[in-house]
Amino acid sequence: MQPIRIIYDDTPDSIPVPEALRHKKTEIILWPLDDKGSAVEPSAEAGRHERKPGSARGKFTILADDDEHLDDFKDYMP
Repeated sequence: MQPIRIIYDDTPDSIPVPEALRHKKTEIILWPLDDKGSAVEPSAEAGRHERKPGSARGKFTILADDDEHLDDFKDYMP
């Protein structure tokens, strides 16, 4: 499980924080613990899909093959 990050512009009274942090912008991070109370490291693979060349083929359509817009950049091209 991934950690959850929440940013409050005004920390609500329902969250127990030191008095110095009350009603100030704070960041709360909920990090899951294992049975021993140690932080569970998120896996590097969590939420990632294997990328394969050509996997987006057919998902995009080029409506027109035109180079007219390149004329605007002639001054910048060698």
